[in-house]
Amino acid sequence: MSEQVSAKRKVFIFTVLFLLLVVLPAGSWFYLQGGLNWRKNAQAELQDYGKIRAATIIYADGTKENMLKDKVCVLHLFGANPDLTAANKKILDTGERLFKQFGYKPGAMEDHFRMVMIAEGGTAEFKTHAQTLPSADYVNWVWTGGLGSWSTILVNAYDLYCQKNSITPYEHYIALADTSGTIRRFYNAMDEKELGRMVEHIALLLPNQ
Repeated sequence: MSEQVSAKRKVFIFTVLFLLLVVLPAGSWFYLQGGLNWRKNAQAELQDYGKIRAATIIYADGTKENMLKDKVCVLHLFGANPDLTAANKKILDTGERLFKQFGYKPGAMEDHFRMVMIAEGGTAEFKTHAQTLPSADYVNWVWTGGLGSWSTILVNAYDLYCQKNSITPYEHYIALADTSGTIRRFYNAMDEKELGRMVEHIALLLPNQ
């Protein structure tokens, strides 16, 4: 009887040691390797498509601030007098979702994310929807004009992106820039899978993430 107990004890000890010394390290290695491969693949998708311009605000005392400096920026060019089309509403609502995930909240230590909405004018319906979003009053939304310069920057960069990656241009696209102001990638603003990939890239580019 004691020999059977001893044998069972040896099997138990061997099993535990095998799990601790072989199975768990192997599992950890595969997990870490998978994470490393994901990061490498995601990084490879982020390239250099030129620099964005500043979005400067001038305060009452005359001092100036570039609201996009050292920020990860999601950018969309609405153009002149945009209406509240289904596409524009989706883009604005996407910005709201991004705010909930990455935007600055009162009392937070970090503030590295901006949604850059480029437009001049807009219909009453468009402005009302934008201004009544729950996050509309927060600093994360940067509305800016200068359509000529912004259009040149984004259209040229998007053309380069499409050519470089053999992509048929989307009608509605969003650009992503890192904290250095470099445009790193474009996304189909109407495609949830593309937007999901953008969320992963934002997380990758944000400092201390």
